[in-house]
Amino acid sequence: MRETGIVIAISGGAMTVRMNAARPEMCSKCRACEVLGEGKGSVLRVPTLPGIVEGEAVTVEFPETSPWIGIVLVLALPTSLLVGGVILGSRWTAWVELLGGDADAAGMFVGVPLAVLALLAAHLVDRRYRRHIRVTRLSPPEEHQGVES
Repeated sequence: MRETGIVIAISGGAMTVRMNAARPEMCSKCRACEVLGEGKGSVLRVPTLPGIVEGEAVTVEFPETSPWIGIVLVLALPTSLLVGGVILGSRWTAWVELLGGDADAAGMFVGVPLAVLALLAAHLVDRRYRRHIRVTRLSPPEEHQGVES
């Protein structure tokens, strides 16, 4: 998907871009801008461009992905691993004996690290998708007029 926006802040290797409100044909698919951004557009953090200044117009192109990937990676996978780990850990007698007989604690010692690993995997997938974001200037930067000597 390709959208345009205005750079509103630059810090480090990233810039914050206020995206223009989505086109009506895009809203029929998702409606996220309307629900989350009150129809005013959204704000994204994207890689910065050399020499860009606040107020410049840019085009941000990011890969089309299914929203189900995010739902599975951020919600379903960590939750299912947490619950599965708690059940497995609380029923695994070696863990219960190792921790002094508390089955609930044994379950948490298995479930929580599994959920954290799932969230780490989601973070790595997100970083992979961020590398595919392309940012371009809509107009070339204005040339600074030198003082004539």
